Amino acid sequence: MLITLDIGNSHVAIGGFHGDDILFVASMATDDRQTGEQYACTLRSIFALHGMEQQPIEGVVLSSVVPAMIPILQRAVGLLSGCRVLTVGAGVKTGLNIKSDQPRTLGTDRVAAAVWASHTASLPCVVVDLGTAITFTALDAKGTLAGSAIAPGMYIALRAMGHAAAQLPEVRLDTPPKSVLGRTTVDAIQIGSIYGTASMIDGMIARFADELGAVPEVLLSGSAVPLVQPYLRTKARWEPELVLRGLALIWRRNQR
Repeated sequence: MLITLDIGNSHVAIGGFHGDDILFVASMATDDRQTGEQYACTLRSIFALHGMEQQPIEGVVLSSVVPAMIPILQRAVGLLSGCRVLTVGAGVKTGLNIKSDQPRTLGTDRVAAAVWASHTASLPCVVVDLGTAITFTALDAKGTLAGSAIAPGMYIALRAMGHAAAQLPEVRLDTPPKSVLGRTTVDAIQIGSIYGTASMIDGMIARFADELGAVPEVLLSGSAVPLVQPYLRTKARWEPELVLRGLALIWRRNQR
């Protein structure tokens, strides 16, 4: 079994693979105050929960946007498997051509997503990840990672607005009203957050199309996709395991 770990700012996504088949997908909270031993216990419990505790681990690959978490998770999986951990970064074969003035600063989760998109999607393509941040990763007609854009995620923006505007109530994002003409403050915040995010994505995809010279295929990933996708005017495909599949592909490309 191959274990893939995508370490994000709030959660660590975990995938178990046998060849191209996903055996399970799970997640755990990102917390760099925990030790490798604590995460090893959590991972072992997750494997048992999904009936995978007897499956031998043949490899582990991880991406991370939280550098402090890398040695902790490396320690954790080392305790469980003893196999070498492939950490996506400089020197790792991805098969991806990247146009960037600072390639080392590109999030490895976005690299993994782009690797899978270049392998499976029609080109040009834009990967939109709706997580803590909203990231746009553009692949041109040759599959080159041509550029990207980053915006605050919905939940970050909502929290920031709550701190800065004393009279605005705390709102749990849910299905917004059908009309954008909100009649209450709660409705107005729901509309602005969800319709506003969808409109931003629609507008950004139109601008990417201008730059790429063609209308791109759009792939969506991230925890906020179910909230936003119904309100997009852009045709888009949800790929919930996009990064995990990209990590598995990177691992295979680095095996002799």
